[in-house]
Amino acid sequence: MALIPQSFIADLLNRVDIVDVVGQHVKLKKAGANFQGFCPFHSEKSPSFSVSHTKQFYHCFGCGAHGSAISFLMEYSGLGYVDAIEDLARSAGLDVAREERTANDVARQQQAMALSEVMSSAADWYRQQLKGNTRAVEYLKGRGLTGEIAKRYALGYAPDGWQGLEVVFGSYSNDEVAKTLLEGGLLIQGEQSEGANVKRYDRFRDRIMFPIRSPKGQTIGFGGRILDQGEPKYLNSPETPLFSKGNTVYGLFEARQAIRAQEYVLVCEGYMDVVALAQLGFPNAVATLGTACTANHVRMLLRQTDKVVFSFDGDAAGQRAAQRALETCLPLISDDKEVRFLFLPTEHDPDSYVRAYGAPAFEKVIKEAMSISRFFFKVVSEDHELTTPEGRAHTHHAAKPLLFSMPPIALRTQILRELAIRTNTTHAELEAFCGLTVAPAPTRQTQYQSMQARTQSGQGSQNSQNNFSGNGNRQSAPWQASKGSAKRVTTQNMEPPKAPTDLAEQMLRVIIQFPHLGKALDANKRALALKAAEQRSEKAHALMKDLLSQCDLVELIPGEGNTPATAGAGAFAMFQDQLSRSEFAPLYEVLRNRVMGSDLELEGAAADLEGAFKKLELTHLKQEMTEIAQKIAGSVATEQDKARYRELGEKLKFS
Repeated sequence: MALIPQSFIADLLNRVDIVDVVGQHVKLKKAGANFQGFCPFHSEKSPSFSVSHTKQFYHCFGCGAHGSAISFLMEYSGLGYVDAIEDLARSAGLDVAREERTANDVARQQQAMALSEVMSSAADWYRQQLKGNTRAVEYLKGRGLTGEIAKRYALGYAPDGWQGLEVVFGSYSNDEVAKTLLEGGLLIQGEQSEGANVKRYDRFRDRIMFPIRSPKGQTIGFGGRILDQGEPKYLNSPETPLFSKGNTVYGLFEARQAIRAQEYVLVCEGYMDVVALAQLGFPNAVATLGTACTANHVRMLLRQTDKVVFSFDGDAAGQRAAQRALETCLPLISDDKEVRFLFLPTEHDPDSYVRAYGAPAFEKVIKEAMSISRFFFKVVSEDHELTTPEGRAHTHHAAKPLLFSMPPIALRTQILRELAIRTNTTHAELEAFCGLTVAPAPTRQTQYQSMQARTQSGQGSQNSQNNFSGNGNRQSAPWQASKGSAKRVTTQNMEPPKAPTDLAEQMLRVIIQFPHLGKALDANKRALALKAAEQRSEKAHALMKDLLSQCDLVELIPGEGNTPATAGAGAFAMFQDQLSRSEFAPLYEVLRNRVMGSDLELEGAAADLEGAFKKLELTHLKQEMTEIAQKIAGSVATEQDKARYRELGEKLKFS
């Protein structure tokens, strides 16, 4: 079996034009250096979907969708990775190149293919069993489901037997057969007693089967509901190489078109809620597989739509689940997104509510669902008496971690103001208590440094908001004399100068666009880059460290002359796909937003990077000279220190 080489993918992305690929499906208009249109992956009223010809990359500033021409075909058309490459290659008149893979590569793909085929075959068999089981069919009819809905969600039935799937896959005594079924979570294997055969039996027995499908329609797991009384009522597949509860939403594959049409997604608690609501006219419902709502769930849903409505039972368990969802959503919320919380009466789930009161009544309660801010106030003030200092203090204490988790958006400001009014405190006092106090007004020196930084980077006021910078790191002018003193301040009492705070981001911006420049940095320059980032903030330091390690993974394939093929337009898209798998993916998205409109070319990028390092080296020379000057002033300098001081002076003279 052969693998598509990275060199072919890079060449393919350099040959095709992403504007043409996307333009076949999205109406694009020229907007400055890029093209712009309405995002095909979420509903929006104004275009925020940008396609860059120079970078061969698309990015939606609304939902965050981004990638190369390959990624676009995968996301938009539901193609697999290889299928998308082959489709793109055909459009470019190319034959897909292949290269032999390592034994580990082959083994991993064979495992994934085997699991995928097993899950698909099992789903087909369960569907066939449903057709022949009157009891299971009557159960679904009793829940008000039609054959059309059962077919749409591929519902099935697992017979009440111990080795039912042997009919499909062969005897469980065959270790090879059992191994794949165990990996897919379809079998359970008991402990083997000495001298006895190992016991292997079906995980799902006498249950209605709900295939769990990936957004592209691949069966990756199952949920089973018992027909009669018993525990557990619902049984899910275990975690497998294909299936992860924290990264999977049930019903999303079936609901995607309806979500876009209805402009919101309804998140329920169970499989039956989703299927029943689809039957009753709400096909835009999904469920979180019996697990708490995770950040990945929220990101996935916000990519589909700007509005998410969580539906929970009104009991204590539902309230706890809703609070966990609130904690998950707050760090991911933005001013153009809407999250609401719907609490039904304790005697109802969504299915029973619609049947009792009708679809229009359910639509009404969805529209009236509690906003995220209203639920926030309910959570933080519950059981606290706001007429007492203690009650207000308890409310502040409960609100602090939630507010601190939010990005600095307008909604957070509005919640702070409202909470301050409700607790009879000032906005500034509450902001300070929560650790959200803005940086103090800049001194004359920091204003000058900021102006100098903007001039060097050419970005003007665009850099005034920076997600990579820390808070409270600015200091007053280091040469300011003490009160009442007219003494001239010399290097002996001057603090060591710091690197200009924009250089770290300047380097990050260049390297994220031209990763081979980062890969080529020697140890000394890497140390300078890391130190500059560290002086900016811990977050910037961690990001710089990760970015340089990501650059080391880039393959430099010789092209014409000495220019690496990875310096082509397609390289940017390939590298961004790589960064999207990093733990720092959200920060890379912020950084990528800032360079999407850049027309920086390789020659200019290399010059910018070299210039940044020269400035850093000069700064460090001055810093070292200042430190030695302090030793000389304190009469603790050695002869070696003095010699170094003279040497540094000569270097600075010719810098």
